[in-house]
Amino acid sequence: MRPARPVPFVIGILILAAIVSSFEATMMYTALPDIIREFRATPGDAGWVLTGFLLVGAVSAAISGRLGDAFGRRNVMIVVLAASIVGSVVSLASDSLGGLIAGRSIQGLAGGLVPLCVGILRETLPRQNLPVAVAVVAGAAMWGGAAGNVVAGNIVDAWGWHQVFVVAAALAAVTTVGACMLPRPTVRTRIERVDWLGGVLFAPGIALALYGVNESSTWGWSNGKTLGCILGGVAILVLWTLWELRVDKPLINIRFFFDRKLGLTLVATALVSFGTLGVSGFVGQLIWQSPDSAPVGLGLSAGTAGDLSFGIGLIGFALSPLSGRISRNGRARNALLVGTVLSIAAAVLSAVLLGTVVGFVIAQIVLTGATGFLLSSLPNMVVESVPDENTSEAQGVYMVTQTAFSGVGTSIGTVLLSHHLVAGTPFSARSGYTELFTMVGVAAAAAMVVTLFIRRGERTGPEDDARRAARAEGLADAVAITPETI
Repeated sequence: MRPARPVPFVIGILILAAIVSSFEATMMYTALPDIIREFRATPGDAGWVLTGFLLVGAVSAAISGRLGDAFGRRNVMIVVLAASIVGSVVSLASDSLGGLIAGRSIQGLAGGLVPLCVGILRETLPRQNLPVAVAVVAGAAMWGGAAGNVVAGNIVDAWGWHQVFVVAAALAAVTTVGACMLPRPTVRTRIERVDWLGGVLFAPGIALALYGVNESSTWGWSNGKTLGCILGGVAILVLWTLWELRVDKPLINIRFFFDRKLGLTLVATALVSFGTLGVSGFVGQLIWQSPDSAPVGLGLSAGTAGDLSFGIGLIGFALSPLSGRISRNGRARNALLVGTVLSIAAAVLSAVLLGTVVGFVIAQIVLTGATGFLLSSLPNMVVESVPDENTSEAQGVYMVTQTAFSGVGTSIGTVLLSHHLVAGTPFSARSGYTELFTMVGVAAAAAMVVTLFIRRGERTGPEDDARRAARAEGLADAVAITPETI
């Protein structure tokens, strides 16, 4: 019988797994301008390098936890890490944009690593040690996401974007070896019927609709292919909704949208994910790295842009505990309001100050503060909205909503810039960025209005205040790990 593994060893391996997920999510942000130039692609086409990862990541987040319950979380983690390595190899070997998008989509399975990490912690550690361990793993993941910009940026400068996948594959390989040495699963459930259709059908529906929107700049909005893709995607999403409403145990329980508080929280999540969280990851790098001869561009290298993003991201990381304190005792709505107000301010400042490095740094600092408040308050809003026995299920719906709408925002944002390309160049006119930040600001303002209609207070049974605060903070840290945390 395999001896028990020391707790620090287990936590160390899970930290590596969380870093793999966050690093792969962010590592292409600094490389996106080079990819656009190398493949002579529009921002809309190149944006699928990010969108593909996010959409598959949403599916993986939805089903990995359920599969981990059935087959063992460690075993599923090993499979997901192996798939991540395959995705890196496919991306590295690709000499076309389509191949790169395919590889990145396979990599997107890494989006299920963080839920598996939290599950392994729950089955391995004593209850009293769980919140601290979750916070440590979550904090490491946030740092890993921030490091993705720094590491990838300097690799792009020195050797080109292809070599970023060598680092990603090596990191995932080391983590896979470590995962094989984790304790054997001790918590398993009887294999029940898994809602496979509900778990995956929303992703192709979103992807097909976004593909129609993406190609509208080439085909035209009135073209039959454009309308066919958009309407076909919407039809798939309608069928998916009807299916999930009739399944007894849906993998993504959209019935939560019918509860007033949780439903409004998920709507606010969709709005800020579409705007602030979906756009912030890629547009900053485009502005940093586009040459100063372009209509909008500050002419920084990928390495310098990554270093700046890392430094600014630490500010958002530092603000997260403040948001957590504001959110205590059923006051998460207050922290969410702060996040939406900062989001509106960031959109305005970005549109006005994108002409200078100093001005854009100021705008990015405000944006990062908004991101920190949003990603810390929204999970606490979910915790406040449901009874204890529904917490994990509701958090899963929240994660899928956040990841999917971040992908939608990323895709539509790049398409919007593609509609404003300067003739003969891959660069967008300033009017494109103005419309983009207007879209972000309007979505943030809508989220603020929605938040004002959310009731204060918690919907939980009697529970010791200290335990409830620790559980809420632990859950917030566990799920607030996305490319937009930096």
